[in-house]
Amino acid sequence: MSFNKLPSPKEDARAVFEVLKRGGIAIIPMSVGYGITAIDPDALDRIFCTKRREPHKRHAMVGSYFLHRDIHVLPPKEADMVKLLTVDLNLPLGIVAPYRLDHPILQKLPPKILAQSVVGDTLAMLVNGGALLEELSRLAALEKLPLMGSSANITGKGTKTVVEDIEPEILEVADIVIDYGRQKFHHPRASSTMIDFRKIEVLRFGACYDVVQDALRRFYGVKLPDDPRTSTLSSGQTCANRMNDF
Repeated sequence: MSFNKLPSPKEDARAVFEVLKRGGIAIIPMSVGYGITAIDPDALDRIFCTKRREPHKRHAMVGSYFLHRDIHVLPPKEADMVKLLTVDLNLPLGIVAPYRLDHPILQKLPPKILAQSVVGDTLAMLVNGGALLEELSRLAALEKLPLMGSSANITGKGTKTVVEDIEPEILEVADIVIDYGRQKFHHPRASSTMIDFRKIEVLRFGACYDVVQDALRRFYGVKLPDDPRTSTLSSGQTCANRMNDF
């Protein structure tokens, strides 16, 4: 029987970051399933093509709460909601919000990649994706590099929670694959819950949605819709989802 290398988030994040800085592509573990990430625009294009993404699909920024605070622009109440969910309750969350176009990290995105990463005046960012993601985001932010990505799967085929389920063509395009085994939020569904905080609209029902729903109702009086499980895809996407696979 063979054994995988034990997880070492800080060490593994440094190894991934070196690959990404050289223009490579990485498949990495996230608490909500495996993601595929890059910094280099050509590498992001390869990901887009390999995933067979439709034109309306978007890259998301792989970030942290602190990067969210630095890039996103929200009124105080909505900003407090994000803090409650991601800091106080430590939930994984896809945050969609208006962004600072003049931010030095976003300034490094070529127009084509920026267009593939925003919807109107909003940018999606995954927060609390796990220890490796937090460290990787920190390293990228220190060097003011845009770390972008999506889920490691063919579009529409569902977020993968173990490396063995990732399609061969997705694995082949990666220069490094970090395998931490089955990811934490594999049940009842993978992928992050995604909320547009401009109008508190659910864009995707994903991991920990019931906790998110309860917290916003309990502490802010915000009533989110129930999760229509019977009409969602296995990846947690709804038919009306306008964002990416994260």
